Amino acid sequence: MKPLKCNLIARWKSLDRTLIPVDDLDLAILCALRENARISNLELAKELGVSEATVRRRIRILEEKGIIKGYAALVNCYAVENSIKAFVYIKVDKRYIDDLANDLMKENRLITLYRILGEYDLLCECLFLSMKELQEFVDKKLKMEGVISTVTHVVSKAYKACEWVGI
Repeated sequence: MKPLKCNLIARWKSLDRTLIPVDDLDLAILCALRENARISNLELAKELGVSEATVRRRIRILEEKGIIKGYAALVNCYAVENSIKAFVYIKVDKRYIDDLANDLMKENRLITLYRILGEYDLLCECLFLSMKELQEFVDKKLKMEGVISTVTHVVSKAYKACEWVGI
């Protein structure tokens, strides 16, 4: 089995392996699929030194357990648009947090929305086409009922970018 570069190995190395629902072969399959989800089961089997049926069965089990959630194309948004990535922290009156979150989730500029602990309650990760669009988002969406305050941070450089958006 060839060594794979995979942050899952590094993340799970220090954990009690009896608590993780995957063994070394499953982990190798997961890492290989994260690197290239289009690899054929036969090619993966050859790479890992097991049968194609073993790879197929292991992938099916990983899917059934919900460990593999799906397969997707990784899109480099910078190749299509000159995106501006921003993180927007929102402090919200607790009575309005779910309503605000539901409204924000309809926003197509939103990549992720997290409920967070600390000074702020919500964290929005957004992509905008221009600073004007970012300002409009802050001026309109973030002046909704229940919003106490916001802080916006614009990303100037990504040292380790999100694989899903390439930014």
